[in-house]
Amino acid sequence: MKLQAKVRDFFLDVFFPKICGHCGNSFRDGLSNVLCQSCFNQIEPYQSPSCGHCGVSLPPRAFEGVVQPRCEDCGDWPYYLDQTWSLGSYEGPLRLAHHAFKFDGMEHLKSAVAQKMLRHLPENFESGFEAIIPVPMSPEKERERGYNPAFLLGTEFSTALGIPVKPVLRKVRSTVAQRLLARDKRLQNQKGAFQVVAKEPILKALLIDDVFTTGATLEECAKVLKKAEAQWVGAVVWGRTPLYGSDRTEV
Repeated sequence: MKLQAKVRDFFLDVFFPKICGHCGNSFRDGLSNVLCQSCFNQIEPYQSPSCGHCGVSLPPRAFEGVVQPRCEDCGDWPYYLDQTWSLGSYEGPLRLAHHAFKFDGMEHLKSAVAQKMLRHLPENFESGFEAIIPVPMSPEKERERGYNPAFLLGTEFSTALGIPVKPVLRKVRSTVAQRLLARDKRLQNQKGAFQVVAKEPILKALLIDDVFTTGATLEECAKVLKKAEAQWVGAVVWGRTPLYGSDRTEV
């Protein structure tokens, strides 16, 4: 059997090689046929200190003594989100892994993506959450895709952390995909799109989603949760898109 497996692998490597979408090399071990293991391992997580609202790394020692530092993009605005943690910048291998997971139907990548996030959660990230709440999709979009990536990540986090998944948010208004809109439109696009369906308030909630760009979606979710008596709402995401310097909309 071992000889047969070696012969099979040889022919697969020769006639159907897997090519890494980042480095361009052929590979055997990695994320499906998307990324070699080496490139996936090279995803660089953000380091502390980080912006309390979006999770992007901040210059070392620039915010000493600041309880809740913010990046220039987020500014000193009042937000409903109390804290956000992002794994890393939405580019390179991180972006390719997400695209395969969310848009190419590779839902089986949920474990690799979630485990990568879990391994790099900072020690100072808040604990004591009552529930993990995936950001919902509209019913029609979820039927079209066949799954909600945020929910899949939520179940992986729930198993690892022992915190129940409670899908208490419902999307009650269909919206244009955020990636298709300019920044100012994104900020308006999600208003009134979510509703809380929980019978009892969740006082400390952890939202989970795949990407943070303007934060409009997560902010709207945190807003309705706090109107439903939540006292603290945090979020974890796979990636934070590059900061808006020129209203870019490529993501």
